[in-house]
Amino acid sequence: MDRYINRLFHVCITVPDIEKALGFYQDVLGLESIGSLRNEKADGAVLGFPGQTIEIHANHLCGKRKENATVIDLIEFLTPRSDAGDKPYKLMNHTGITRMAFDVDDTDAIYRKLQQRGDVEMLCEPCTVVAPTGGSLRILTFRDPFGIVLELIQFIPESAQKS
Repeated sequence: MDRYINRLFHVCITVPDIEKALGFYQDVLGLESIGSLRNEKADGAVLGFPGQTIEIHANHLCGKRKENATVIDLIEFLTPRSDAGDKPYKLMNHTGITRMAFDVDDTDAIYRKLQQRGDVEMLCEPCTVVAPTGGSLRILTFRDPFGIVLELIQFIPESAQKS
């Protein structure tokens, strides 16, 4: 079998308000914008709107580890407008991309900081699950301002686990 994929390049999150989204992803989660577009017009076929010209605002974000990082693209569609309709998936068993996870160093410390803010919808406190590759994962799950489910995952190697 031929193997074509080198790595995951980016994940795109469509938002109804780019500035509000940046306020959350940069100011709350600490991601850094490594590029932005404002009022960018392009052939709509590229993003699933054949025969149309689209116009977007976009920011490309990454975390502390920038080398070969998967980028998060925040996109606000101006033409056609971003559709916030029923928001993202209400249930996680809906077909499609239902959540996005970030690798972090300390889920518990981040949980305390997010809780102090009082404006982040928490879905669960940090919990520990068995990692499929050995060790365990400490996971915190919450929603962004638009209802998108996000996870913060801290890998805990077997050697660091309490006996």
